[in-house]
Amino acid sequence: MDLLLGIDMGTTHIKVATFNVQGHLHSLEMSRTKTNSLGVGQAVYDPQEIWDCVSALLRKATRKLDPLDRILSISVASMGEAGLFLDASGQPLTPIIPWFDVRGKEAMDEWYESMRPNECFAITGLNYNYIYSLFKMLWLKKHQPEIMERAAKWLCMPDFIYYCLTGEYATDHSIASRTMLFDVRKGEWSETLLDRAGFDKTLLPPSYASGTVIGSVSRKAADVTGLSTHTMVAVGGHDHICGSFAANVIEPGRVLDSSGTAESLIAVFRELSELDTEAFSGFNVGRHVIPDLYYMQGGVDSSGISIEWFLEQFAKMSYDEMIELARTSEVGAHGMFFVPHLRGSSPPVGEPYSKACFLGMRDYHTPADFLRSIHEGLCFEVAGILKVMEKALSLEFRNIHAIGGGSKNDLWMEIKSTVTNKPIEVPAVHEATLLGAALLGGVGVGVYRDHQEASRATYRSSLTYEPDPNLRERYGKLYETYHKILPLARQISQIMHQAED
Repeated sequence: MDLLLGIDMGTTHIKVATFNVQGHLHSLEMSRTKTNSLGVGQAVYDPQEIWDCVSALLRKATRKLDPLDRILSISVASMGEAGLFLDASGQPLTPIIPWFDVRGKEAMDEWYESMRPNECFAITGLNYNYIYSLFKMLWLKKHQPEIMERAAKWLCMPDFIYYCLTGEYATDHSIASRTMLFDVRKGEWSETLLDRAGFDKTLLPPSYASGTVIGSVSRKAADVTGLSTHTMVAVGGHDHICGSFAANVIEPGRVLDSSGTAESLIAVFRELSELDTEAFSGFNVGRHVIPDLYYMQGGVDSSGISIEWFLEQFAKMSYDEMIELARTSEVGAHGMFFVPHLRGSSPPVGEPYSKACFLGMRDYHTPADFLRSIHEGLCFEVAGILKVMEKALSLEFRNIHAIGGGSKNDLWMEIKSTVTNKPIEVPAVHEATLLGAALLGGVGVGVYRDHQEASRATYRSSLTYEPDPNLRERYGKLYETYHKILPLARQISQIMHQAED
């Protein structure tokens, strides 16, 4: 059997899966992403631990192959922004700094003292946020200058995996779009921003369209993974964008809701003449994994993590038990609201210092109410984002295509469908991010004529959630209340941030 292999480098899990050319899952291996917390919002991944985890998962996958099975290609979907420096011999000089590490805030503040946010947006399509690769690079340059003396290459997370697999330096346009160093319109590294940052262009890997084959598995990688040296490796893309590909969000008017640790909303469009912050209302723009497509992206950085955080700290129980408990609370959680800003606020008002909060707490509120309010707060946040996206693109989204761990939470999907007043369609393949990566490899080696054929050959719908007409009016009023509360919550956060300074 001919198989396509995808790797997903996620914030919570690392996964490896094989699919047949019809898009059916053949095997799946996964492991927790080992995050080494440094405290106070700082964390790192150890590069060797990350590669050991990936190679171990690949060994498990290859050991399950039948004699006639053949892996045609490999590609990677990954978190964006995270990365590390390598020296001239390809050895890591630093740990991998995750996208959410707060050290980027210091570099971001200094960067915007000399360059206005709208200037950056006009080149990169990225709005004010500390998570981008550039700010990690600048922090290291300032605080560990000895590193820069030896640094030969910056690689984002998937680029590091490509290097481990092939020995080649490469990235794709969608990952490059998350660095704050990529000219989105031109599709190349920005000399203007590199000069401003004081970095040489050689520090960055070549950038290719997603699905471009960059080489085959090296003998060294084959020995530790069980892969064949004949297996080709193609660049994949940012995890949410790979997911949008597999979820058939490849035409204007469709929107993807990819909910995991973070939640990303992706709408696609074709023409990009100018990048103006007002026109795009605070949302990010980037290159899609499909050539000649762009995406508009907003989201909730602390989506699934809000639920996981509450369960870990206050209500240790299984996910299924959590959902059933949350269902016992009434709509509106007895007057309590949750603002899900554990990692800053969402567009169109991107405020990295905004804090999460529960509002309206009384002594009669129960764990069920807290859990219900978390679900509802996340849905109110998403509904507001979608409304602004529709206005910016001058269209109405017909429905939502949902993927990621959040799509398996029935309560979350039911509330979200009703709050947004849109049907939510869930693809038959839950591992859409992995499938998107695998399909990009398939396009690269010619299994499919193009990206559109790959989507047509593999996309299937599993189920659809419809808005509840009996709850629509009630949730409409709650949504209006939430969006009156939201600016006040941001104002409180700003006061607290000033006090911290």
